Amino acid sequence: MFAMLYVIADTNWLLLAFSALMFDLPRYTFSLLSWSLVGIFRSSRPGDRRVEAAVSVIIPTFNGGSGLAPTIASLRQQTLSPLEIIIVDDGSTDDTRAVANRARQDGLVDMVICHGTRCGRSAAINAAARFASGDLIFTIDADTVLERDAIARLANAFNDPRVAGACGNIAIRNESASLWTGLQSVEYMMSISAGKSILDVVGAIACLSGACSMYRRDVFARQGGLDVGPGEDLEFSLRLRRLGYRVRFVPDAWAETDGPVAAVGLLRQRARWDRDALRIRSMMYGELSFFHPLERLPDTLQRLDFIVFDLIPTMSLPFYSIYIVILFGPAHAILFIAAIYFLLLWISLFNMALAFVLFSRSPSFFSLGAAFIFPFYQGIYMKCARFVSYSSEILFATSRRDDYVPPRVRRALFADEVGKVVS
Repeated sequence: MFAMLYVIADTNWLLLAFSALMFDLPRYTFSLLSWSLVGIFRSSRPGDRRVEAAVSVIIPTFNGGSGLAPTIASLRQQTLSPLEIIIVDDGSTDDTRAVANRARQDGLVDMVICHGTRCGRSAAINAAARFASGDLIFTIDADTVLERDAIARLANAFNDPRVAGACGNIAIRNESASLWTGLQSVEYMMSISAGKSILDVVGAIACLSGACSMYRRDVFARQGGLDVGPGEDLEFSLRLRRLGYRVRFVPDAWAETDGPVAAVGLLRQRARWDRDALRIRSMMYGELSFFHPLERLPDTLQRLDFIVFDLIPTMSLPFYSIYIVILFGPAHAILFIAAIYFLLLWISLFNMALAFVLFSRSPSFFSLGAAFIFPFYQGIYMKCARFVSYSSEILFATSRRDDYVPPRVRRALFADEVGKVVS
């Protein structure tokens, strides 16, 4: 213990600062403390005016029959009742169609659209949006359930006519299923609840979560709906920002979703997210430069959040590790990393305690246990996985072969890109 403290005390402060940047956790401390100050000032303001908006709900699903009934039940219990609920069975091979049709016969949903073959999540939402008649469109995954006032709270965000999209707060519903879901529960509390809350204050939300988001229907229709390629939630959010609209995060509109239970499933999910994020930000929107001419400050902040706190630490990790070994030598390098981990562990426990208080969530046994290895999970394990994902995208454009998008849709997208380059 004393040896670790001695190593920390004897280390150059610049190296300590970069180490803090590398391992993420102090970033969330800043977010949580900032959000607690924001909460003090907001508590003295009058509450948001409640609106009785007409909300059309769209549930796109592929082989999601097992989670469909709880999702529908949570929608029927909302304080702001949906105008209509539309289910899109996107070529499922399980009992999704039977569950959806049964719900329609029971009067729980208003329309069921069935695709004979899988077309992809974006195509499913776009197809249902053509039949939606509400002022707002709310999309929710079939493995997600809502707290009773989630839709009403999201709809309130649209009191501002500049807002074209809003997303809710997300927790892991199956956090006790495995160690990996327990870690994801802590991760969501840090990266979504804490991270997005303060980004929303400065207008720097970059991505409307696919699991639970709401859009202004007329804007959605004018823009032709979601892009059919991978990463459609991030792409549409950035598109709205470029058009001058605001996108919001509503921290008290809670949804719970199932996270991957096994390590392999988790890594596959994150590899897809990371590859898509890099492709969309770099290739489609050119966001990797530090400054863009005539760019609004919130857009600059959302780009720098990705570059400074995500891209640079991730791509620096191998070089940082080599530098630490050269600087300290193998034995003292291990001691230095252990000292950094010890400090980050206390920061992690402080972050968790503050987050549970600020967001009125009750910690579970799994969450408390996961907190002790969360610094390793967040700062090393997932960062190494992200480094592999980013590298594969840079070197091999791996997202073009992402099986999240049906092969025939992927081939058409790739052919269209090649045609544009040739012309």
